[in-house]
This record gives sequence, C-alpha cells and structure tokens, in this order.
Amino acid sequence: MKIEYDHRADTLYIYLSSRKEKVWKSREIEPGVILDLGKKKDVIGIEMLDVSRRFKPKELFQFSVKHVGELTPAP
Repeated sequence: MKIEYDHRADTLYIYLSSRKEKVWKSREIEPGVILDLGKKKDVIGIEMLDVSRRFKPKELFQFSVKHVGELTPAP
C-alpha cells in the first residue's frame, strides 16, 4: 500500500496494490471519494478530493495499523 498527498491539488490517493494495474472503471461512492477498480472489479485505489476540508492537518498523516489474525495470501 502506498499513500500520496498532493497539497496543491488537495487530493489524497491510496494505492491498494503494488502492481501497476490500469484503472478499468472509477466509481464515486460519495462526493469527492472515488474508488478505482481493476479489470476484475477489485478496488485498486481510492482517491479523495478536498482533503483539507475533511481532515485537520495534524490528523491527516496520523494513522495506525492493527494486525488482526493471520495474513493469508490471495489465491
């Protein structure tokens, strides 16, 4: 997973796959939040617009990862 923030455009993009998969289709699930889907209709990325209106600056890059259970590779 990779997260990029463009401060000039005020957009955040979360890459959910390390593969360079092309976006097959995009779906706006709520205003300013877009899911990018791969050819198999799996979510490969998330784009968020107007990030500074959604989060306080100090909250933007503060996150934690919690490991629950064992990771199993995808088939």
